[in-house]
Amino acid sequence: MKKSIFWKILIYFIIYSIAGFFIETLYAIFTKGMLESRQSFLYGPFCIVYGIAAICLIFTLNKYKNNNIKLFIYGLLVGCTVEYLSSYIGELFLHVKWWDYSNDFLNINGRTCLYYAILWGFLSIILIKYVNPKLDKAIDFVTEKVSNLFLKLTIVVITLFMTIDGAITCYALDAFLVRVANEYNININGIDSKKVKYFANTFSDEKMMMTYPNMIIINDKNEVVYLENILNDVKNYYYKFGNK
Repeated sequence: MKKSIFWKILIYFIIYSIAGFFIETLYAIFTKGMLESRQSFLYGPFCIVYGIAAICLIFTLNKYKNNNIKLFIYGLLVGCTVEYLSSYIGELFLHVKWWDYSNDFLNINGRTCLYYAILWGFLSIILIKYVNPKLDKAIDFVTEKVSNLFLKLTIVVITLFMTIDGAITCYALDAFLVRVANEYNININGIDSKKVKYFANTFSDEKMMMTYPNMIIINDKNEVVYLENILNDVKNYYYKFGNK
């Protein structure tokens, strides 16, 4: 178990996806004053961009763990690349954008920008020098105390859950966007509003907006449209701090 790269990758992906969910949740509280969903899938506390980014950072930067400058620079580049590709792939296959940095300084197609690039650099130093070494020790400790069969079964169950969750999410997003295109007469890039989606109403506007409060679509005029502005009568946060 300890020597298997495959199992280590799955563990990293699960743990850092969960960690990313809490990081993003706290970030939203401090920057927006809102407790809102920051999850990638409909069910479960997973923000998979962090899971993917952590794996890429760990396996490319670990050899630079004693050089903060290289960790920062290379971490910045790797983090921005993952962020850009995640945004691009999400728009290409799911026809939505999860973030838009078009108004931020030195952005690249609104998918990444200088501010978040700097954050990726600092996160890389923290991850490689402090967080991941402790996680590796924790993994080694657990593998010595718990049977490999139980650990592998646990990992497989969680991975299977995430896979099914991801498949349901893809279908739900497609059904939701078809419904929005029809009900609000919007031409969304990549969405055929005439196709029939079974169980489309299973995923209500409330469920989708509560799960993805910052969801963005691109219309046929290549304009960025925030769905919260269209579905403005649908609540898209759990709690707003400072409200009486």
